[in-house]
Amino acid sequence: MVFTRRSLLSASIASVLGALGVTARTASAAEKAPGSPRRIAVVFVSKTGHTKSVAEAIRHFTGADVFQVETVEPYPEEYRPATEVVKAEIEQGIKRPLKPLAIDLSKYDTVILGTPTWWHRPAQPLKTWMESVDLTEKFVLTFSTHGGGGLMEVRSEFESLLPGVKLGTHFLSWGGVRRASSDVKAWLAENGLV
Repeated sequence: MVFTRRSLLSASIASVLGALGVTARTASAAEKAPGSPRRIAVVFVSKTGHTKSVAEAIRHFTGADVFQVETVEPYPEEYRPATEVVKAEIEQGIKRPLKPLAIDLSKYDTVILGTPTWWHRPAQPLKTWMESVDLTEKFVLTFSTHGGGGLMEVRSEFESLLPGVKLGTHFLSWGGVRRASSDVKAWLAENGLV
């Protein structure tokens, strides 16, 4: 065996840390040791309840804490007026004030972001919240619901909003899901969360 300065230094540091009860290897959010439980938060926007149903399914399978982003002034209840307001806000870059979200991100190593598809994109309130936090040290998954349009630009916009973040795969649902959805479970398993 050949010893170099680097290997001797590493061995010395590991020995000192071991004597102090500190392990030399620390797992980042995306590199947790196999079998160790993740601390998961689901942060989502939901207008009709479809996106909330996916968040609840995730909670069912993982025990995740669930947080709903809401605007101070709600969007119109009726579909057409709501879509017109959303479109105008996207075109004009309007960001509605959000209700305070009681989440301490330091408690979580995994954050799952959920959104309905609003004019081909993630909902503006979720994007506004995302701009107010730092997710760079988190393992992040994304999901979206739609009424027939499919994925559109939702995932690509998430990717552009989360540079340098370790991203898992995206889950897409047409409408809502059941609490024990096998599709949600399979997606969570694919990302090592169940």
